Amino acid sequence: MSLANITKHTIATGASVQLKVSTNSDTPDNILGLASNVSYQENYNLQDAVCIGVLGPVSIDPQGYTCEITIGTFVPAKLKIGGDTYQSDIKEGVLENLPKRADIYTTSKGKVFQSLEFFDKDSGTTLARFIGVVLSNQGMNIEGNTYAKANVQFRAVEKVI
Repeated sequence: MSLANITKHTIATGASVQLKVSTNSDTPDNILGLASNVSYQENYNLQDAVCIGVLGPVSIDPQGYTCEITIGTFVPAKLKIGGDTYQSDIKEGVLENLPKRADIYTTSKGKVFQSLEFFDKDSGTTLARFIGVVLSNQGMNIEGNTYAKANVQFRAVEKVI
C-alpha cells in the first residue's frame, strides 16, 4: 500500500540503509554487513534549576553530552567467512570488528572507528554520521526457532549529521 503524495525517496526504508565505518578517515568507506537494526540516542544531560516558592523549574540547562549507538546484528555461523558469503560490497560483519578483552587491556579502548554512518543507498544520502566511535558494551541473544542476534552498543564523541 502506497502513501498519497509520497515519492519513492521521500521516506527512507530500513532495507536500503547501510552501516558504513572507517578507522582512519572522516568519510566511512567500509560497509558492515548483517545489521538487522540500528538506532542512536543523544542525551544532553539536562539539569532543572529550581527555586523555593516557584512551581516547576525556572530554567533547564544542559550539563553534558552523550551519544549512544545501538546495533542489532545477525550472528554468522562462522566469523571471518570472507569470499562471497556476504554481498559483493560487504567485506565483513559488525561482530568481526569488536575488540576482545585483551585488546581493550593493551590499547585501553579496543578498536576505534573514526566515523560511522547510516547511509541510504537508494537516495544516496547520509541519514546520520558519528565521529570518535568506541565500543561500550555487547551481548548476544539466542532463542529457539529464531536467528541468533547480537546487541552492540557504541558511544560516539559527536553526531555530526
